[in-house]
Amino acid sequence: FSVNDVQSEAIARGAAMTRGAITPGLGNNDLAGQKLAAHSNRNLNVCFIETAVEGVNPVKADAHTRAEIESTISGDFSSTGIRGVAATSILTTPEWFKAVKTKSNGELYTPIRWSIFQPWARFFAVYPSKDSYSKLTINDMTSADNAPSVDFTVEPNVSNQKDFMTACTGQVHYATQGEHPTTNLDFRHALTAIRFAVGQNLSWSKVIDKVEIRNAIMKSKYKLSSEFSGTGAAWDNTGATRGTATLSGLSVSTSQNPNATIMGNTGDNFTFYMIPQVLTGNSVVAYVHFTDNTEITATLKGEWKAGTTRTLKLSETNSTWSYVLTPTDPSAAAYDQTTTDNYGITSYRQASDGTTQAVAWKVVGYSVDGGSTYTANKPAWLTALSKESGDGGFAADQGTATLTKDVTDQLALRNKTLKEATITSSVSAPYDLSLYDHNGNTTLRNTANSYLISAPGHYRIPLVYGNAIENGVTNDKSYISHAPTGTSNEQYVLRAFRDHNNNPITDPWIEKTNGGANANVDGAEVVWADAANLVSSLSIAHDGGNAFLDFEVKADDIQSGNAVVAVKKGGTIVWSWHLWFAPKDALDKIKVTNHQNKDYYFTKEALGWKPTQWSGSTYTSARTVKVKVEQTVANNGTKAYTVINITQNPGNVKKGATTHYQFGRKDAFPGVDASDLAANSHFTQKAGDNMSIMNNIQNPDKFYLNDLSAGTIYYYNLWSADNTVTGGVNVGNDNPVVKTVYDPCPVGFKMPTNNAFTGFTADGQNNSTRNVDGTDNLQTYQNNFGYNFWTNSSKTATINFPASGCRNSYNGSLIGVGDSGYYWLAVPASVGSGCLLGFYSGYVSPLNTNDRYVGMAARPVSE
Repeated sequence: FSVNDVQSEAIARGAAMTRGAITPGLGNNDLAGQKLAAHSNRNLNVCFIETAVEGVNPVKADAHTRAEIESTISGDFSSTGIRGVAATSILTTPEWFKAVKTKSNGELYTPIRWSIFQPWARFFAVYPSKDSYSKLTINDMTSADNAPSVDFTVEPNVSNQKDFMTACTGQVHYATQGEHPTTNLDFRHALTAIRFAVGQNLSWSKVIDKVEIRNAIMKSKYKLSSEFSGTGAAWDNTGATRGTATLSGLSVSTSQNPNATIMGNTGDNFTFYMIPQVLTGNSVVAYVHFTDNTEITATLKGEWKAGTTRTLKLSETNSTWSYVLTPTDPSAAAYDQTTTDNYGITSYRQASDGTTQAVAWKVVGYSVDGGSTYTANKPAWLTALSKESGDGGFAADQGTATLTKDVTDQLALRNKTLKEATITSSVSAPYDLSLYDHNGNTTLRNTANSYLISAPGHYRIPLVYGNAIENGVTNDKSYISHAPTGTSNEQYVLRAFRDHNNNPITDPWIEKTNGGANANVDGAEVVWADAANLVSSLSIAHDGGNAFLDFEVKADDIQSGNAVVAVKKGGTIVWSWHLWFAPKDALDKIKVTNHQNKDYYFTKEALGWKPTQWSGSTYTSARTVKVKVEQTVANNGTKAYTVINITQNPGNVKKGATTHYQFGRKDAFPGVDASDLAANSHFTQKAGDNMSIMNNIQNPDKFYLNDLSAGTIYYYNLWSADNTVTGGVNVGNDNPVVKTVYDPCPVGFKMPTNNAFTGFTADGQNNSTRNVDGTDNLQTYQNNFGYNFWTNSSKTATINFPASGCRNSYNGSLIGVGDSGYYWLAVPASVGSGCLLGFYSGYVSPLNTNDRYVGMAARPVSE
């Protein structure tokens, strides 16, 4: 015989979901579930939830094994044969052979020869064999029968019960002598399997020690089918014997995962194999006994069908479980990360006695509007969650989120913005930078030592000392001090500010001061530039009796950077200016409130900021998706849910430079190495110890080194005309600053006063808690090229300070670039030192001091 288990084959072939593929003749009602009322001697609010599936303990086959079907007939069976001379005369009596012992592979223990003179036959099989199960009797066939019948008794002890299966070949023809015909036996289950499980709302923890099915038919007659398809097989329960099937000696806790089968798992020998029968009206009872003598009974309804599995789940209609669903958000991911760290879901329920049970969970929606609406779709930047469902438990299920890395080249975008910006200008009508604000609005004439250029074009700046013209009129307080006289520091007050020949400045216009001593300025040059060809076609022009420096900035050459230009007379530089090539918004104002609660308005960018590498996220604020998670088990009809927040922060990687300044000087020095300057630049970083006001003005390319004998730089008011006091380490003030002609800042801005940066630490002192947004992390600090300081105590906005390092006062070399930042304040600390903000990763000092010869950055503040 060729032996097959119909159920295993059907499932392996993927047919298990087709009704009747395993058990012929099943209808929808045969597998309908139901809720069965139950009773308890302890007044438990309990019931049974009954479900049914086709097959007896069916198990899905793996896809790779579907071509390797194996029989589940693991033992001997009994086979019976009848035969005849024609298909219509196969004899039922006497049998050819009856209930002979047959191996599980289909081979008879004792071979039987088949005569060609009786070539038609039909074969029957019963499993287990009559020799291995004494409660099974295969009856003689009578002339009225066309198939054998079996008297079958269910063992009362469930552990000893057997699964009862039968098969019939249908008609088989022995057509060619000496060649045996194909003889198939497809075994089908004749009993109903009963399993028990824990339902989803059982709030108490008990131990089951016995389960019974009472008053069920335990002995009956089964007539086999005479067809290969199995049709026609039936139980005849007339005169059947009823009894009890008992499973005892158990120790099964109800504290299992919801819906987990506690009896009837594969291999546990705890499945009830029962005779199919009508239950309704026959007082068949399910009985469960616990170790604390709690008893539960329920009257069963409906009908058990052969070849099906019924599961009875203990459940409560009103649960006393406390359901717990707790999320753990992953840390916000950096903009350049594609995977978050772990998120977690803890999902369980707890009874009043402290018993906990895991509750499964799953992701059910996503929201990008703060939770107002949820959809089934992830946002594009969240590509996957490694765990979208879990079994739950007291220990958290963990997963990670996969994100996109949406990064843009901010430096390229910055330079593109400069190239595509426009102004109205021509060679004959250049754009006068002193007659427009940084946004291009027309103003009265305002002059400075630094001008912002944000577009290609033809430009003009007036030959005026620093900020000596303000709102179209002379601003003599920028070059004549009105500091009080008679103080102990009188010797450190410069009363009349000097020009390149060390003469007092008497007029804003360079050619008009000192009675026209500097008339006929005759030359112009680019002193240095940190990018090639930023400025071209320099010339001196006269208009209305005033002198101007004209130059061109070409669209092909403009980029983020800096240049210093100077005008000369007879080969001697008489004044110079810093040109800063940056977008318009570099001079937008950011409000900063210091520790003393005074407001200052700083430029958006540090003076002369030139990024050399800058890539960052395409979004400027953190993006978050709320992931809605729901427990799969309802508590009184309601499922608990929670939210995991997946966040990706904006960010960037920056490197760059700012211009550097020696205390009291107007002259911008490059923040990059001399080797990185444009061709024809001239910059001397070790210019000796010849600092003086005259030398400073005549030599804007020379970085003078520390020499304590050079007393001319020791004035207290070089950057604040009326100042007579000093600051110091952790000593500051908010005294007003009067901008001078030596101030390096653009129009409308000046060097900041002593206390301007005290809001950058918690108590306004050096080395206390840093008021920074995220950049207290070393890697973030380095990526950001410095700190993002909170601008106020409410911590709603930040201001960026690059770690642009400084120039050493003893050899002029750049040090600390990317590691530290130093920003001058307007007030000195002594005759040889100035006040400053200093920082590096791990340290901020808003009230510090250093040698005046050090080259440091400047952060202009609004006048």
